[in-house]
Amino acid sequence: MKNIFFLLTIAITFLSCSNDTDSSSTLKKIEKVVFYKNSTNEKHWNINNNLLTTITLADGTIVEEFVYDNKNRVVRDVKYTNGLVSETDIITYNVDDNIKTINGLPYTFNAATQTYNYNYGSGFTISCQVNSDKLALNFIRTGSNAGQYHMTYSNGNMTSFEKVNNNSTDLVKNFRFDAMLGANPIYNAVLAVARVKSLTDPSFFIDCQASKDMANGYDKGTTDSFFYNHGAITDVEGKHLQVGIEVLDSNNNFVEFYSFADYYYQ
Repeated sequence: MKNIFFLLTIAITFLSCSNDTDSSSTLKKIEKVVFYKNSTNEKHWNINNNLLTTITLADGTIVEEFVYDNKNRVVRDVKYTNGLVSETDIITYNVDDNIKTINGLPYTFNAATQTYNYNYGSGFTISCQVNSDKLALNFIRTGSNAGQYHMTYSNGNMTSFEKVNNNSTDLVKNFRFDAMLGANPIYNAVLAVARVKSLTDPSFFIDCQASKDMANGYDKGTTDSFFYNHGAITDVEGKHLQVGIEVLDSNNNFVEFYSFADYYYQ
């Protein structure tokens, strides 16, 4: 496995030495991303016309489907269990493109604080402060399915992700960025989905896929001494970009390697 990551390191060195017309600009239109390939968590994000349209399992079973309006806003988020519809979120928007309702329940948006609020009953309330891209910064839900998520951003990149349960941090990820891996090839494709997920399911952000650039590593805070170092390699034809994760301990020793994302282009 060290040999595999050695090849990835060579590829990164090559890419980082190239000029501004790097691999992300020369690759063709993206059509699919496979996350955690050959693992129990494998998911396929399928992209059409530069929009995330479906998420499927390795065998093609559909997990989630996103329907858009003529302004490329998500108006329907359909979840599936064993191939059958199990949940549907219907989203409407105000004339300023801020979310107006989800499943008929009204959300208000305070432009001064950049915060969405839902407090019209139904056993829960939601407060979600967003950034300039309308992505979750601070999400707090009370009542049923109570929980909190807190994110920080820099230059359009999510630098930290924190999940809080019962007033105690359940998970934290601190992401690192530089110019080595370049722009996130699916940022525009997932942006509309991420804006909806900010209010319905902030766990969507756990792998930093709504950032403008690709993270080149992260740690899990003081409770986990491992560092997760990202590396990438592209094929000669520019139709496949593979990102792997090398796990290092606190002494920078190799622990394991696994696939994070395989980007496939037309």
